[in-house]
Amino acid sequence: MDYRQNRHVLIGLGEFLALRGSVTAEKVLRRLEKTTLGTARVILLLRCVTPQVSGLSAEDNRIIEQHRLHVEQNAISSVTVIRTSYASKNNVAIGVKGLLHDLEDGLSGNVYAKSALDFTNSLIPVTYIDTAFTAVQHTVPGIKLTEGMGTNAQWERLFQELLKYKGSLDNFFSRYDCQDDFEENIYEKCAGLEFKNWVFYISLKQNYERIHNSYLAYVVSNTVCYEDLKNNLLTEIIRIPRGDHRFRALYLERKKLVKEFPESEIAIFIHENIIDPAESIYRFTDNTKMEREAIITWIAQYGYIDDIKEIYPALSQYLSEYVFDCGILSDELTKYFKQYRLLKVTNHISPEFLAQVEQNAQRLPYTHLETRDSAILRIPDKKDAFLFWIDALGVEYLPYIVLLAKRKGLSIHTDITYVELPTITSINKGFFEKWVNSRKVKESRLDEIKHKAEGGYFYHPGQAPIHLASELEVIEKAIDRAATELAMHTCKTFVIASDHGASRLAVIHQQEEKYETDTKGEHSGRCCKAFPDADLPQAVRENGYLVLADYGRFKNSRAANVEVHGGASLEEVVVPVIALSLKKQNDLVIKLLNAESVYCDRHLGTTIQLYISDVENTGNVSVVIDEKRYSAMSSDTTHYVVPLHDIKRAKKNVSANIYDGDDLIGTVQFDVKGKMATVNNDFDDLF
Repeated sequence: MDYRQNRHVLIGLGEFLALRGSVTAEKVLRRLEKTTLGTARVILLLRCVTPQVSGLSAEDNRIIEQHRLHVEQNAISSVTVIRTSYASKNNVAIGVKGLLHDLEDGLSGNVYAKSALDFTNSLIPVTYIDTAFTAVQHTVPGIKLTEGMGTNAQWERLFQELLKYKGSLDNFFSRYDCQDDFEENIYEKCAGLEFKNWVFYISLKQNYERIHNSYLAYVVSNTVCYEDLKNNLLTEIIRIPRGDHRFRALYLERKKLVKEFPESEIAIFIHENIIDPAESIYRFTDNTKMEREAIITWIAQYGYIDDIKEIYPALSQYLSEYVFDCGILSDELTKYFKQYRLLKVTNHISPEFLAQVEQNAQRLPYTHLETRDSAILRIPDKKDAFLFWIDALGVEYLPYIVLLAKRKGLSIHTDITYVELPTITSINKGFFEKWVNSRKVKESRLDEIKHKAEGGYFYHPGQAPIHLASELEVIEKAIDRAATELAMHTCKTFVIASDHGASRLAVIHQQEEKYETDTKGEHSGRCCKAFPDADLPQAVRENGYLVLADYGRFKNSRAANVEVHGGASLEEVVVPVIALSLKKQNDLVIKLLNAESVYCDRHLGTTIQLYISDVENTGNVSVVIDEKRYSAMSSDTTHYVVPLHDIKRAKKNVSANIYDGDDLIGTVQFDVKGKMATVNNDFDDLF
């Protein structure tokens, strides 16, 4: 205003009229155009009503002729009013008065205001933010999420937390560890109904193009609410036909994703998967014991298929052929135990195999072998050897043991021997008691699995040999123990021996207690104390016992659990004596350099440095951690750098096996430290 000359400029009128609508704007502008002010002069600065002003000038030519109107070349207003219930900006106007005040000050673009009015007739574009989701949309332009992906409470919390991160969705996801590495700790991220689990779900939806795991991407695209994500990860594979060209790739990607899921969750998948037996076997993995047992159950019912090599490699390796090298019995034992393993897994006895067992009961072919105690006596340098007694270990496991030893890069020598009768521990434990040094351990788990309540398995007719899955775990852990002891140089030779084997087929044969005896049958009737005038061609008299060499039972004894021993069948009496050693027995020196300074990086992972005094090929050195192999890069003939690209978090007691080609040459152990902990420690050290 200029009070001295009675001249005035009126601002804000155009925006006010525009908010009221076209009818009101035109009515008020006509009234003002005809208003007489005497000597006063008023300039109306009008925004947002340019079409209405132009219409008025068209009706009255004098407005143009008297130069009472000036229209800027860029007169079209860029104002947009955003009426919101959510304060996402600091400059949110309160009520209509606050909004008009901002407009009078010349604000353009998006003008935010809290108001109860709905501006139905407004000429100015009005956007309404009445829900938390729409608030999120305006805070993060271009967001790919839809409102149905969450509840209003979830969107409300997301919106409030976004304000802390200045509207950065990436920073928000990073706060919940959902920005990268979607596959890492995926069970922890998706198992639950907490806010953090929902955040993981929407992070997948928002960053769909950054998902590298094809199965995870498939599941995310087919999951409409976060509560279903976990179960869909487990079961969506069931909806994909095996004939689909994507099936194999999706199967393998899923296997990696659900590897850390607990057994209780896997049960959901198994329950749904068994509906279609023709397809179900191809969807199982060997990730969990529950699935491994389900695979064995399927085989027992439908037979063995070659695809088991990919589905359950350990079982396939157990069933692979082992060629015996034990003189005149080599071919016979090779054929016998190949059949025995297959019959054990398929849970039946063929008439031909039963006839072979009954024939063996007459001829006792095992007597052509060396005794176990004799083989152990021949082991050189016992003072540098470690004796590992696996109770109930028969030769049936040799194919699997040999492959495990090869995988670990170990040298293996096996003697095929037989034990004393009856095949019970009390008769056959002398080899362990007489061992020359204190480095010896007994592993009882295999025996407990076979016929003790502690094993958790109980036989009933027709039950599949699901205990085999646990048996193979015991074998694998034993070879791991051997590799560790040898790599740590606690011994030069790791000896695996046993007191006896066991028979599954003698249990499933379910032969009645047909042999009368003056004494009580022991060990499920496989033997009994000897008595005078016993005339049983199927029994062997030894150590004061009568021992059955067929699959029969003496009377007055408790039925076996899942497997039995005490008799003289080949699987009960023939045992291996295995000597494992490192393939390199020279004075090799391996050191982890800067062991106290192994730090992880969230993006780059971890790097370790090694000194190895001698290898055959510097380009063939690798490190295995938790069954993952990492290639080492040589900087010279003795120094190596090993990038551990996927170890991005602090971790204690990491054990790394060092390989020269396929040969295990040593082990190093270390802790991986996080950078944040290191920074904090350095800061504390300043005081």
